[in-house]
Amino acid sequence: MPVDAPVTRRHVWRAYHALALLPAVGMLGGLPFANRVYPLVCGLPFLMAWLVGWVIVTAAIMALVLRLDRSHGLASDPEHSGAGDAATGKTP
Repeated sequence: MPVDAPVTRRHVWRAYHALALLPAVGMLGGLPFANRVYPLVCGLPFLMAWLVGWVIVTAAIMALVLRLDRSHGLASDPEHSGAGDAATGKTP
């Protein structure tokens, strides 16, 4: 059975890809300011709550970027692309 050549996609930069920089700026850039506040948020020190909040926001931002990439045809599901399972090499 012949093996299909891997599908290569050219990386296209879109303005919404800059959203991926927000978590780094929020986590690292906000640390000096968040470290000066001492109240507890849900039982966590404010700095820890700040970081946990940014982890949750990061997941939402990455989901948004993926959704926008899919709507522009820049990303696809392995289930629908015919690429198969990388671990087993089986195609659906």
